[in-house]
Amino acid sequence: MKNKLALLLSLCLTPIPGPHASAAGDMPAGRAAQFAASYKQEAEGDLRAAIHSLEELEAADYFVHLRLGWLNYRGETWNDSVSHYRKASKLAPQAVEPLLGLMLPLQAAGRFDEAIGAGQSILRLDPGNYTALSRMAWMRYSRKDYKKSASLYMRLVERYPADVEMLLGLGWSLTLDGRKKEASQIFQRVLLLSPGNPRAQTDL
Repeated sequence: MKNKLALLLSLCLTPIPGPHASAAGDMPAGRAAQFAASYKQEAEGDLRAAIHSLEELEAADYFVHLRLGWLNYRGETWNDSVSHYRKASKLAPQAVEPLLGLMLPLQAAGRFDEAIGAGQSILRLDPGNYTALSRMAWMRYSRKDYKKSASLYMRLVERYPADVEMLLGLGWSLTLDGRKKEASQIFQRVLLLSPGNPRAQTDL
């Protein structure tokens, strides 16, 4: 009886691994130390050392690739950053965060079509994602695709009616798309929320 009780108790106390066995709570001490060292090195500005601290860890590790994607983005090694974010996304297909990360080096490298594609993947998972929508709107605007940027800014303004930055993006997208009457109404709303805002003071 005692042996059975001991066995049941040991089973109850055995942790059940989650979808990512390398999560902080399940992380071996050596792995946790390498992550801690990487964060410390990043804080000290030594990005090369921060990357090196993680490069020898398990290849199929979501958290390793997510962090290496960020560190390589900060170090302006865009291709390496893209590679790690894509690997993280494959390891967690329902996760939004690696796709948000992926947009950063793609934008920085001027690979706007791919960055917009990553944004569209995010919207399939999370249709109202603020960050994806705002980045996609800005990229469309910067490429002078004002009709599409207006459509994206409109989606944001519907969800965040008092967001001055998104209202300004919508106003200028409408203006440059030749829809000045609609733009004037948007700029009036901006001036209500942000009196004297120079970016909303037009001759419309």
